[in-house]
Amino acid sequence: MKKAAIALLLTALLFITSCDPDPTVTTSVTETETDETTTGSATETETETETETETEAEKVTVPETETETETEEQTTEYIPEPEKTEAPSVKGWTLTEPGKAMVYGECEDNSTLVISSELEEYTAHSDGRYFAFCVSLYEKGGTDINIRACADGKTESDTVSVSVKNDKNADDKGVTVTLGSRVIEKKVLYDQYGTNGFSKSDINTIKDAVRYRMNKAEKTAGKQVKLVYIIVPDPLTVYPEELTDQMRERIVSLNLRMKQATEALESVEGVVVLDLTETLKDNKQNGKLYYKLDSHWTELGAFYGYQAVMKKLGLPYHELTDYKVDHIDIDDTDMNVYSGVGTGEMFESAPFLSALFEEKTPYGKNKENTARIWSFVYEYFSGQTSKTVTGEGPAAMFLFDSYGLNIIPYLSESFGTFLTQPIWRYSVDYSLVSEIRPDYIIELLAERNLDELLSAA
Repeated sequence: MKKAAIALLLTALLFITSCDPDPTVTTSVTETETDETTTGSATETETETETETETEAEKVTVPETETETETEEQTTEYIPEPEKTEAPSVKGWTLTEPGKAMVYGECEDNSTLVISSELEEYTAHSDGRYFAFCVSLYEKGGTDINIRACADGKTESDTVSVSVKNDKNADDKGVTVTLGSRVIEKKVLYDQYGTNGFSKSDINTIKDAVRYRMNKAEKTAGKQVKLVYIIVPDPLTVYPEELTDQMRERIVSLNLRMKQATEALESVEGVVVLDLTETLKDNKQNGKLYYKLDSHWTELGAFYGYQAVMKKLGLPYHELTDYKVDHIDIDDTDMNVYSGVGTGEMFESAPFLSALFEEKTPYGKNKENTARIWSFVYEYFSGQTSKTVTGEGPAAMFLFDSYGLNIIPYLSESFGTFLTQPIWRYSVDYSLVSEIRPDYIIELLAERNLDELLSAA
């Protein structure tokens, strides 16, 4: 219908054009035609555009969904299964007494150990890559001990087993092992239990001895002399977390004798007392302060003790950065000897310090990196006195037990004159006081040796 009307209109226009050749009419008709044609084309174009837009939208929508899926897949973190801890390796075992054995060996660094048998099960910790623990045994025959290890961030290792045979005639070696693979003499546990406290009479004796020492020293030196007492705590006083449940059950008054000795010494006017317990606890995260297979503090532990002493006395001291710290595997320890294992079997890694400055005294230069109290007492301290003079500075006399050996290289560098009495000689040699006229008389005792205060004047 529409096409017929258009055809009729075109015929009429051709007729009029042939009668009146006016170009404006032609133009007008052409515009109208064009408008209508354009309108039709625009409609068709819009329809096509909408269709194309919808199609494009469909095309865009599909890839977006795929992209989201891909993104989700890409952002999903792959978490691998934890590695399995390396299985521990048992190097050997030794009977510490009838019905008890110490088992030792190596494992992955800093592992937790699960020890089990038909008699018991408990958890202990390795010392780095070395471990030791005590087990109970059947009265007759062998006891199968099962050991698993678990390092941080890993799953448990495979179980390894060792059969340990009891001997009812075995010697009691007087040693045991804590939960931290620390081999100790059982007698030091009385300091933890608090069953070895001083009596009132003992405390009065200590006070009288200290007063006598002070008066005699000042009279002999002809001047004021400061008495300084350094008390080095037992390892378990610094690491009480290593006590086993059986050990904890026997505590009556923790470290009673240490507290009594400190109070008695501090009650005498003019006496300086340093209980190094808190100093060492505050620094135990900085490294190994006590050996695990030896009954003494390490050179690092002695260094922190030295700093505390010098700070207390208000004297200059070196920083740890003035020393190089090396970690060395050692097996020459007193607990190796006491347990009957011997050298070359049980090992531990321990810190040893060497000065980065030129030392004035010979002690640090010539020491050996060994836990066996400097190859058993060292040439300078075997039943003799030793004196160094480094220049200006106060004079000091030093009385000490075996814990003193590791602190001497530090102390001797900080005094103008430093004189040591023979090791384990706790009474003052007043002829030496007359000789050097000391500003300080310093006595160092381990917690386990505090009973020496009763006789030393």
